Amino acid sequence: MEELVHWIMIYIMNEDGLIIKTQLEFSRAMTLMECMDLAGDHREAVSTYNEKRNRWVMNDGSGDWFGSQCFQDPGKMK
Repeated sequence: MEELVHWIMIYIMNEDGLIIKTQLEFSRAMTLMECMDLAGDHREAVSTYNEKRNRWVMNDGSGDWFGSQCFQDPGKMK
């Protein structure tokens, strides 16, 4: 989990059941483990866990946190 990643894709499911993808690019490369930690921290900052629904609900009302994925940018690999 020491491989470097350069951006993260956040997936949000809106009320119509559509998945919205939001890309966040990092200012510096980070390890996959750092990216996974960042994803958890970001989820907690922008959403609230709804125990009854067993979901993370976005604080801005845009839908439910559906997941995240960390990516490498081959053009930035040294």
